[in-house]
Amino acid sequence: MVDFGVFYIATGKEFVAEAEISAQSIRDTMPDIPIAIATDAEPDFNFDHVISIDEPEYSFTDQITNLCRSPFDRTLHLDTDIYVDNNVEDTFDILEQFDIAVAHNHNRSAYDPPGVPDCFPEYNTGVVAYNNNEKISNFTESWSSIYRELYNGGNPQNQPSFRKALYESDLRIGTLPPEYNLMLRYPGHAIGEIKMFHGRLLDIDTPGAGKYTDVEEAASKINSTTDHRVFTQLGGISIYSNKESHPINRIRMSIWRHGFINSFYRGVSKINKQFK
Repeated sequence: MVDFGVFYIATGKEFVAEAEISAQSIRDTMPDIPIAIATDAEPDFNFDHVISIDEPEYSFTDQITNLCRSPFDRTLHLDTDIYVDNNVEDTFDILEQFDIAVAHNHNRSAYDPPGVPDCFPEYNTGVVAYNNNEKISNFTESWSSIYRELYNGGNPQNQPSFRKALYESDLRIGTLPPEYNLMLRYPGHAIGEIKMFHGRLLDIDTPGAGKYTDVEEAASKINSTTDHRVFTQLGGISIYSNKESHPINRIRMSIWRHGFINSFYRGVSKINKQFK
């Protein structure tokens, strides 16, 4: 096996086309990182490794059953709708201390799998860093079994079963900050540079998330500052950082920090500098 690399699992030509856009974002930011894909189609992108899926189910099962087919010891698995905007090689470093590393799901699950306490979070499976070894192989077998059990019980999503399988496992779980898996279809908060954006790169008919915004445009706007900022997704992206807060809020913050008199003189000083 190769030491580390990025791994996609894409069944169906549309998802392969989307994976190619995602892979290009990796090549643009980390040109030396090897990239592999497991697929049932012939990709146009020059992946370093192409692994054939002979009997795809065209469902979340394809991700679960093919996760350990990665050609890399330390693997960063990405959904096809992940846009990489900054270097994320440190996701391989975290695997020196943890078996698997994932970010919390931005949306709370509508379904709580039995036997899992509320305080144990649901993780998002769009970005998964893991050591490709026997422990992970055993974990995916458990995940697959729980997924089919919940699926037959009326829950077709893969993350509730992932949550339960993690909870019942002995894996050391590293939690990635949201900047490593920022989902654009929900309002959110960011600090520093966002590494990976999670949003549909192509308009694909899928039981998963739809395409809500232009991810590259949103990434450019959100990463236009590294300050604390919040964003909304309502037909577009709006950024409100604390540097752009309302003047009244800045006055209130100044009084809280410096007192009324000092804040008054600080304000006068700033006004005088503007007219010099």
